[in-house]
Amino acid sequence: MLLGRFIVFFCVVSFLLTACGESGDSTPVYTIDLAFERQVSDRLSPFTVTVTLKRDGSLESGAAHELAVSLREGASDIPTEISTGVYRFTVTPMRSGEHPVTVSYQGVSVSRTALVLEMVDPAWGQPLAVEGMVNTPGYEDGVTISPDGEYLFVQYGPFYFSAYHLFEMPRANGGCGGDRLSPVRCTHTWLDQVIGPYDAPERPGFFGGRISAATHLHNANSWGVGIDQAPNFAASTMFYGFKRQADGSFAEPFYLAFSDENDALISPYGLSFIMHGDGTATALFSMDDPSDPDWVDLDSDGRLDVQSQSDVFMSEIILGQDNLLGYFVASGLPGTPPVRSTSFPARMINFGGTGANGIAGTQGNPHLYQSNGSVKSIWTDDERDLDADYGDIAAYVPDSGMLTAESWSKVVLPAPVNQPGPSNEIQPFYSGKGLYFTHASDVALPEIYYSAYSGDDSVADYRNGDNWSEPVKILGVGVADQAGKVIAVGEPTVATRSDGEYLYFVYGAIRDNSDPTGIPDIDMQAGYVRKR
Repeated sequence: MLLGRFIVFFCVVSFLLTACGESGDSTPVYTIDLAFERQVSDRLSPFTVTVTLKRDGSLESGAAHELAVSLREGASDIPTEISTGVYRFTVTPMRSGEHPVTVSYQGVSVSRTALVLEMVDPAWGQPLAVEGMVNTPGYEDGVTISPDGEYLFVQYGPFYFSAYHLFEMPRANGGCGGDRLSPVRCTHTWLDQVIGPYDAPERPGFFGGRISAATHLHNANSWGVGIDQAPNFAASTMFYGFKRQADGSFAEPFYLAFSDENDALISPYGLSFIMHGDGTATALFSMDDPSDPDWVDLDSDGRLDVQSQSDVFMSEIILGQDNLLGYFVASGLPGTPPVRSTSFPARMINFGGTGANGIAGTQGNPHLYQSNGSVKSIWTDDERDLDADYGDIAAYVPDSGMLTAESWSKVVLPAPVNQPGPSNEIQPFYSGKGLYFTHASDVALPEIYYSAYSGDDSVADYRNGDNWSEPVKILGVGVADQAGKVIAVGEPTVATRSDGEYLYFVYGAIRDNSDPTGIPDIDMQAGYVRKR
């Protein structure tokens, strides 16, 4: 690439903010619309911000010198008017990470956060943080967009993500050593303090039985464990859905959750959907049932050998309203797992219980692929498994085009998709033309990859490595060690709307890195990028 030559890609994104005067007065109404373009360079691509300014609905000219641009990161040139009411400036980043941009005029301000990554595939535009009620100071993970792009879902908890790492760190290094109570009570802001909302408007109805006055109680009602008696760090999480708004942001939150004595300890993960077009959907997800009713005949000798761990379930839901996927109640014996209630809408998909290719192990992060109304395959990973296929992606193919199929065939994907350890390939999203997934290992941070596929939707073709192209990196993070930088991306999920194809993902940004343990405070958030 010649020095100074850039290829400009467009990320169609806008956010509209209006300042209104009272009815009947002459106060002008200003609106600001922002659009971001990425200029592709070798790394740390600059991005251009186009500002469309209107006064009372008409384009406002001559305001270049009055537009105020505020940045937290990087540097920008002065806005110039490129056409009537349309202004443009370029932001040059100095490092990767979150780059909030605020444009103000006559008391009206619009803010958006661009994500500058070490690497973005040339086929994709400028990554951005999701706007609206989705991202909070709390934990957002498991991002899933509905196939039509109208509903976005995240697994949420009002806690510090880095508490997990601190809990496992040796006590000699400032952690808890894997036990919060022994030999003495382990305390830390990340363990004890709530961060993020747990009520309306952002998270209405959050199960707060383990929270009091913005403090985690370290209890478990469904397990019969009293306040401050839990030896481990267990976080409460619930899935929330959000409806896409006219300005492209997401709002109107509602939850998908298991009822478990107000604990929010039992949570689905890895959502995918069949949309029915009438406001309902079939939701697929993984769950590790604490009551463990499902066992596996691992060696096909007629005896049940092991518990199945995480399995894939399905449940019918109504979009836009709260949905309970099932009920768990306390067993009555303190310290023992809760049990299923008689009311349990979620149903396990029966992949079979015999042999290592059955439901033995962990079916995590399921993604359902259907075509022409027929279920072609369900894709899972084994990121929580300890068997030979740990960290691998697999496809389950039904003998019929239905979720209720009596027989499924499992295919652990070949190279070049699955690689030998310490490489982990997890969090699959199969489009019919290729596979998006997260790649990580003990020497590489989580990043998003894509492998094109040229075969049919069959067991034989999925198993044939010649049908899979060498994976290419879509979003890469490089080395992240400073506050504001992005340390990981993952959980790819794709939607197609009338204006293009959108990839949504989770990213982890360093909020602060001054903790004495040396562990960075990582803020998990939702982002997206549009394909050009």
